[in-house]
Amino acid sequence: MHHSKLNVLLDAQWGSSGKGKFSLWLAERHGVSFASASNAPNAGHSVVWQGERRVFKCLPSASLSPSVKTAFITGASVFDPEQLRTESTWTRAEVLIHERAVVLQPRHREQEQQHRGLTAIASTQQGSAAAAIEKILREPGVIAAAHWHELGRAHVASTTECRAALLQSLERGEAALHEVSQGYALSIDHGSQFPHCTSRNCTTARALDDLGVSPWLLGEVYLNVRPYPIRVGNIEKDGEVIGFSGHFYPDARETTWETIGQLAGMPEEEIRALRQTELTTVTRRLRRVCTFSRMGFVDACRANGATKILLNFAQYLDWSVYQQRGEVRIDDLPERVRDFVRLLERLSGVSVAAIGTGPDHDDVIIPWRRHLS
Repeated sequence: MHHSKLNVLLDAQWGSSGKGKFSLWLAERHGVSFASASNAPNAGHSVVWQGERRVFKCLPSASLSPSVKTAFITGASVFDPEQLRTESTWTRAEVLIHERAVVLQPRHREQEQQHRGLTAIASTQQGSAAAAIEKILREPGVIAAAHWHELGRAHVASTTECRAALLQSLERGEAALHEVSQGYALSIDHGSQFPHCTSRNCTTARALDDLGVSPWLLGEVYLNVRPYPIRVGNIEKDGEVIGFSGHFYPDARETTWETIGQLAGMPEEEIRALRQTELTTVTRRLRRVCTFSRMGFVDACRANGATKILLNFAQYLDWSVYQQRGEVRIDDLPERVRDFVRLLERLSGVSVAAIGTGPDHDDVIIPWRRHLS
């Protein structure tokens, strides 16, 4: 990770790749001081920290790291004040909010839940788009500046003050990390499919735009990947699909969690448990899953300028790596994991920097390409 630079972490696929886990892991490993996110209630970033699972919908997951001094909510964020007050108790960092971040209200959820078109595409219908639309229409009462008294210890700051906080951190030689919410393939303009997408772009360029800084300040771009990508589950009523979450890439095929578990050599009880562990964080619908798409991965690498790959859920390739930690030579990895790492590196032209093997933020293997000294 680069110090004096803004480093970006994003999902190469349709989300739920475990960015929350790697956001915290990167922050701890590299001593990140400034952590930011443009989160919204339609995505939750889960972290298992000191044995406790926490789901972030407002603050960056990296804010749990003791190294983080400032946790920043950008002006592109949509957040629930009550959720923010809860998350603020989880971190010792200063909580800084852009004055034009959008404050979610109950009416925003109600508007989306009554919108039949959003049901048809299996939207999470949490109110993110409805809230953002009010900002686009220049409704002054929807932004954080109008709600500062509801936000607990968080500090609402002007555009220039927020940008200055980031730039001053970088000038001190500190590392900054921005966590892009959702996944690249869900991008409204650049993703795999419209209208089965989210209401914004999920890209490196969007990260720079959200923070209002020059591309010259960009450091590493970490692209987070699952071996078996997912889409949010369909919406069903009386056994009939009334909300379809979208197609996969043409070179991928839909599969089942049972098939994945069997191929990975999972114990039967773990295969059965997948139907619980693979419920989406926000909607609690069982995720749809497919085989890996080379087409989608290459597109994500090119569009976002990936410089490092993070492979998560490696235990879905081979259960023998479950919760393994530490440094491991690539040649010593199980065959299915080793071959997949090499595939990612060949397609992307960059290295796999870390491999996630379990739910805890420390369940990470660091692959080596030479003998450890």
